[in-house]
Amino acid sequence: MQRYELMYILPPTLTENEVPATTEKISTLLKDNGAEISQEVDLGKKRLAYPINHHQYGYYRLLEMSSEPSNIAKMNNALRLSPHVLRYQIIVKPVKSQATVEREQALKARLAVKRQQRALAAETPAATRYEPTAPQAPTLTPEELEKKIEKILEENPDV
Repeated sequence: MQRYELMYILPPTLTENEVPATTEKISTLLKDNGAEISQEVDLGKKRLAYPINHHQYGYYRLLEMSSEPSNIAKMNNALRLSPHVLRYQIIVKPVKSQATVEREQALKARLAVKRQQRALAAETPAATRYEPTAPQAPTLTPEELEKKIEKILEENPDV
């Protein structure tokens, strides 16, 4: 038995109540063609990348299943002819070794630590962080400003 992953899109013309019944029909269609479904995930209604049959949205579903490779051609034909499926794709799901799983977990742990460090850096108050500032001109009171303007005008009467 080989492991496969199937993603399919249902048309948006179905109501929220009709979607579970339609997914059940597709699941029984796959089981009738020799598939053993191990996981089924509803990804919800999403916008399509491009219009398909004049539809802008679709209900996305993801299935993980096990089947004999000879049964995949039957499933392809059944899904292609199904009026309920806008698009579908079946791919071989690779079986991961224990070493690969451990490497992925270690990578996820390192990424989680980096995210926490970034979050802490963003939360530190601005007073503790060094931020260079431009030199500011000394502030003048209105009286001092008036005196300076009068002085400039006395020195240069043409201005």
